[in-house]
Amino acid sequence: MKANTGVAIAAGAVAVLCGSVAAAQDFGGDVPPSYLRSPLGAPANALELGLNLGYAQGFGDIGSERRLRDVAGPGAGVGVKLVYRAVPKVGLGLTSRYEQYMAQGAEQGGADVRGVTLGAEASFHLAPFERVDPVISLGGGYRALWTAARPGVWAASPAGVRGDTVTHGIELGRLQVVLDVRMSESVALGPTIGGGLNLFLWEDTEGSIRAWEVPGSRVNSFVFAGLEGRFDLGGQRVREVVQVARR
Repeated sequence: MKANTGVAIAAGAVAVLCGSVAAAQDFGGDVPPSYLRSPLGAPANALELGLNLGYAQGFGDIGSERRLRDVAGPGAGVGVKLVYRAVPKVGLGLTSRYEQYMAQGAEQGGADVRGVTLGAEASFHLAPFERVDPVISLGGGYRALWTAARPGVWAASPAGVRGDTVTHGIELGRLQVVLDVRMSESVALGPTIGGGLNLFLWEDTEGSIRAWEVPGSRVNSFVFAGLEGRFDLGGQRVREVVQVARR
């Protein structure tokens, strides 16, 4: 009886082993790629909407008489982009950004400090067919800094002037890097960091009939960091073409 039981157990073990070997032999394909390494189609001839938000702060001097840190402290901003992506690796479009800063200066909280940019940019996708796609954008345009004095307070206005002040300038250049993590062929979300060089040229104040030049204009910078999402609309989703060498 014990011998028969031993023979049965041995036979069962051999059957399981043979089944495992047969299953291993039947699977002749490659191991499927992980989620992050699985390729995707990339947008082409598509309209791309970008939205970003996060931390923002300025550094440097507005002119010889004012420093940015005396006017605006740390803040937050939200941006919008409308880009035409003709090919998977390159896009051209328009950008806009609104920023709200903490008021600085002798009278804390005496003014609302806001920033606005309008411009254009070119974006370059380094890995458009992958789940993780680093994107570098270069651009520039117009920048304004608005200090809106609250009733009864004259903070953040130029010396000898009372009221709201808008300082206008040029965004000489802006560099932004985004690490797109693509949820699908048309949606991506990822961290972003960037900054730009600016030159404020003239300003006007409430009640003034003309604008005047900023005394001793200086090049300054604004930096930002946060999250950016991309949504591609229309167009096609193309696959990467792999060249196979001929024998």
